[in-house]
Amino acid sequence: MYRDSPDPRDRLLDAALQQWSDHGWNTVTVTGAAATADVDPDEFREEFPTDIELLCTIFDDSSEERGAAAIEAMDGAADGVSRWRASIESFVTLLEDDPRHAVVLVQAVGSPELQARRRSSYRGFAAVMVSQSTRSSPEPRAHSAAAHFCIGGLTELTLAWMDPSTDVDRDIVVSEASMLFELVMAGG
Repeated sequence: MYRDSPDPRDRLLDAALQQWSDHGWNTVTVTGAAATADVDPDEFREEFPTDIELLCTIFDDSSEERGAAAIEAMDGAADGVSRWRASIESFVTLLEDDPRHAVVLVQAVGSPELQARRRSSYRGFAAVMVSQSTRSSPEPRAHSAAAHFCIGGLTELTLAWMDPSTDVDRDIVVSEASMLFELVMAGG
């Protein structure tokens, strides 16, 4: 997302993302990221008056990129199964291209601001899933709960893939998550 950009803001965000990925969100500071990126932190004080503002921007950018890629992939696919598969394939490809975003996806514990953004992001993804689903349900809350279940399953499967001590690979994530989404979101 920000890698190899000559733009000072992108370099700052990339350095902060790397620090988050390597050491946790609570180690990220505007000053530290600016030093790593070799930019003047004072240039960014208005946009990022606090460290959490910097982290929230990274979270939002990462979520927007994943969401846009998933919707674009779904729009280009023909039917239910292939739509879910295309969406999940785009998600997996983004994480494969920059695994640091897996940390952003899950690591929010201890930060009320990041936890709120994560919940909001998941609600947004769940709403997209419900809108793309072929399932009819007399209870909209049940349909939304099913979408949240799928998102949680995909997140855990992704973490297993990222963990070298498991035997979950990219193909398993795509095939099993696609099947989960299709069964749950098209089921009764």
